[in-house]
Amino acid sequence: MLGSIKIELLAGIQQVRCASLRYFILAVATYYLSVLLFALRWKYVLRGTGVDLPINDLFKANLAGLFVNNITPMSRGGGEFLRMLWISRLRGVPLGISAITIIYERILESIPVMVMVAVGFLYFATSESLVLVPLLAGLLIIWLKWERFIELTLRLFRVNLSDEEKARLISLRSCGTANLVGITASSLVWVLDVARLKLLTLAVGLEVSIPVLVFVSVVNLVLGIAAFTPGGVGIVEGGLVGTLTYVGLSPALAVSVVVLERFISYVLSSLSGLAVLLTSGGREVWRALKSR
Repeated sequence: MLGSIKIELLAGIQQVRCASLRYFILAVATYYLSVLLFALRWKYVLRGTGVDLPINDLFKANLAGLFVNNITPMSRGGGEFLRMLWISRLRGVPLGISAITIIYERILESIPVMVMVAVGFLYFATSESLVLVPLLAGLLIIWLKWERFIELTLRLFRVNLSDEEKARLISLRSCGTANLVGITASSLVWVLDVARLKLLTLAVGLEVSIPVLVFVSVVNLVLGIAAFTPGGVGIVEGGLVGTLTYVGLSPALAVSVVVLERFISYVLSSLSGLAVLLTSGGREVWRALKSR
């Protein structure tokens, strides 16, 4: 049994060497375009509170956050705290405002994510799609009790804001531009995630349907959030190989696709984020993050 698994792994790694460089480079481009869209979304959400920061700063903060996510358990754990501290320490944005804007980003992001979850799971497993019900209920409660939610969040982070600053946060819900840009950017990011998987399967000579890749993308998201290892190492790779095998890929080809994908989303993103931390004032933010 172990011998056959080892053979499949070696065959998958060998297949990586034969992957199309053109498709791989395009896949890398989709990843960094996604990071740019994250920065654009954050810029407009911040602008909705009266804070206007250069998109270059937000792009760097997102890259640094990805690095921290990759070295800490649970995707989007420490990285979100680093993003908050980044604009608070380096740009003087009140911590409460930075925290709320990041949470609001996640609310906007959840809309296309749940559409993807619905498409992915309804395609393969209708009953599992019931998981959307409590998620929708939770989002609805936050939306209806937005002012109360802000109060609780500020209390959680022990941040005191002026009445004017609180009013700016409350006004986010009615900021049409921030909502439109946020939802559109989030939707495009998930389209790019599916496109990246498509390009990587093409790189190893496979034709995989879009609904199948949507399902794989949803599983990848869930694995990244639920994994308890730093950056989901081991759990994400094993889960993705299993998922790709389940949808019809041979184990060897599944391994090759996962190796390419994780090289982009883990290795390249970690190196980029580390470079930002070392060259763009991130050391101060990193020290602040470790002290919390």
